[in-house]
Amino acid sequence: MDVSLLAVAFSFLAAFGFACGTILVRIGTQRVSAPTAAFFTVFTGAILLLIMAFAFQLQAILALQPIAWAWFALMGAMAYPIARVLANSAIIRVGASRASSMSSFQPVFALALGVTFLGERPNLLVGLGTPVVVGGLFLVFFSERNNRGSEQVFSQKTLGYLLALGAAAAFGSRDVISRYVVSDIAPPLAAAAFALALGGLMLFAFTHRDVVNTLRSIPRRFTIICGLAGLVLGLAVASLFQALSLAPVTVVSPINASTPLITLVLAHLFLRRLESVNLLLVLGVLLSVGGVMMVIVGAST
Repeated sequence: MDVSLLAVAFSFLAAFGFACGTILVRIGTQRVSAPTAAFFTVFTGAILLLIMAFAFQLQAILALQPIAWAWFALMGAMAYPIARVLANSAIIRVGASRASSMSSFQPVFALALGVTFLGERPNLLVGLGTPVVVGGLFLVFFSERNNRGSEQVFSQKTLGYLLALGAAAAFGSRDVISRYVVSDIAPPLAAAAFALALGGLMLFAFTHRDVVNTLRSIPRRFTIICGLAGLVLGLAVASLFQALSLAPVTVVSPINASTPLITLVLAHLFLRRLESVNLLLVLGVLLSVGGVMMVIVGAST
């Protein structure tokens, strides 16, 4: 199989995993706070990926240079104590479908950083597809504003969108760093596993009291749902890192931005009681995914 097509396949697998994980997080955070939900998702995902990494890449792990651990710590800090907490907080405020839609800004940040620091040069379709994604996201935002009427601009909803944008920026930056790490320093599975593990340790340092209180007082099914989300998200991260080892971040990140469309479909199927889906939201997500399709065509030419 062509390497670019394999990268596309792993990118879409990651997108599906992130969408499923987002839906599960939306359900779990009905009773679990955003930082604690982030810890449970990172903790269970780290356990799964560590088992897989030691089973399949033990020799590569033993051969890692000390600098690799510093990169793993940086990736873990950006993606988990920062990005995933921001993402979960956004999901609580604006819902899974809209928070996931705003994550499509991730390729914008990744494109800028990939060109600036990695010397990547996307072709015309890849470059045009990214602003199309952004245009779709403006429709997503206005779909919420139409429902808010005279509500003040700096409302909880607006804060949710800003948090989702912050998560997109952090994840986009992590993707650029990950591309460098999995290309020159460590294999993808090991990098994903140790970034998750170190990020989980950092999260626990900040959330351990809330984690203990949650285990004592919250119905067990909500923590189990968050843990299941972590397993799904962990596999998604591993797929993303594998894709980044095969193709430039300016290709992988926009393809992974198809996550909102998958999330929208899943939210319509499973979250009707919690979230509303209107026409403007659907159009915005479809426009964003259209931009993703332009990237795929550009990647294969």
